[in-house]
Amino acid sequence: MLDKDEFRSALSQFATGVTVITTLDDEGQPHSMTANAFSSICLDPPTIMVCIGHNTNTNGFLKKTQRFGVNILTQDQQELGAYFAKKVEDRTGGVDYRYSVGEDQVPALDGSMVFFGCEVLGTHDYGDHTIYVGMVKEMRRDEPSAPLMFYNSRWYNPAAD
Repeated sequence: MLDKDEFRSALSQFATGVTVITTLDDEGQPHSMTANAFSSICLDPPTIMVCIGHNTNTNGFLKKTQRFGVNILTQDQQELGAYFAKKVEDRTGGVDYRYSVGEDQVPALDGSMVFFGCEVLGTHDYGDHTIYVGMVKEMRRDEPSAPLMFYNSRWYNPAAD
């Protein structure tokens, strides 16, 4: 059996983009979490997937709403990525963000490079995560910009190296 910490360290060697997953909480208010376990599945029909930990609030909200948004962050949104990576009870400080309402009432994070509004097509529980497969029902694109990256367990800007 692989050592969990060594496995996590090895995975950190894969540079990824950073997304914020959005949905609605039990009171109908926007809820968000940072995630990098996101991928396209196919173009026809337009389908993507996200992996959400079982121990997160987001997992419970997605099971209820059956809708989610994927917001691809820019380098200028590092503070936002760090903020939404924390547990809800640990989110303190003056991070400035706003939502707009997408189709099907999916919250879209204003200023993100790309937003995909999705309806859950299916789920698969595996280990400590649920894989959510989503049909993309809405897409918004902002002006192209440098993406926020994560590599070696830290924020990463390849242009700075």
